[in-house]
Amino acid sequence: MKFSVITPTFNRSDLIERAIMSMVNQSYDNFEMIIVDDASTDNTDVVVSKYLNDKRIRYIKATQNGGVNKARNIGFENISADSNFVTFLDSDDEFLDDALEKMKNQISINSDINSFRFGVQDINQSIINNTKHCGKIANADYYIKNLLDIGEWVCVFNKNIIDEGFRYDENVRGFEILAYIKLSFKENVLFSDKIVRIYHTGHESMMKQKKTNQTINNAIKGYSILLTDFSWKIKKTNKKNYGMLCYILGYFYSISHPNKTNIYKAIGFTYKGFTANPINIRLIRNSTNLIFLFYKYLIK
Repeated sequence: MKFSVITPTFNRSDLIERAIMSMVNQSYDNFEMIIVDDASTDNTDVVVSKYLNDKRIRYIKATQNGGVNKARNIGFENISADSNFVTFLDSDDEFLDDALEKMKNQISINSDINSFRFGVQDINQSIINNTKHCGKIANADYYIKNLLDIGEWVCVFNKNIIDEGFRYDENVRGFEILAYIKLSFKENVLFSDKIVRIYHTGHESMMKQKKTNQTINNAIKGYSILLTDFSWKIKKTNKKNYGMLCYILGYFYSISHPNKTNIYKAIGFTYKGFTANPINIRLIRNSTNLIFLFYKYLIK
């Protein structure tokens, strides 16, 4: 069984060596590590070059920054033909030495499953994935019902899923959840209790950025896609979650550029959140932000 491990990176020359070493030290060695550099401007290429004598490690540098979803999709296009399963390792994290071995053993026991989630711990060995899901084989109803408390996991896919067209949405940065919901309609996912990754914090990751105009607009786009494409299913399985997502989208509109459209959108989604989930502190937060947004609109 061969694993393809895709590692997107952007300006992580000070961190990526740890991720690479965690792959080199794997107890199970039938893998390829595909590092996709999203047009870094630091010396990531110099750091990675030290390890390219290991034929299992490959380095691809994009000519233009396209975001983490684009980087992962580039990784998909470069998976070896003899690979069997695909997983991901962020360039600022690391795998435990027996991560791939745990994955292999779990997959072998559940040969009828094509999609897996494995656990994550922090540097203090505290488990950060939601353990209530461990041992569950989730269909679309289960996955969408628990959408907002799935937590942090390591995804592992049978390569057939990639071959059949699974891709991340490149129109938005992040929001892997959009691809995972679509996949849940086709494949059940097994949540394993095996811990495979160490999650590191204390730096600005590719996905956890400050609220700039760019990140606010990206959040609006992502949540808009989510509610446009899946609101019917989310409403059906968990009405409170639907309300929460409406509150969240209303919040991002309420802190966005002060114009009439954004004010109406903030009011509209906050109202939808209230009708679905009325007892929620986000109602107060959104309402307060709306007052400031309206004030900025009047004085601009």
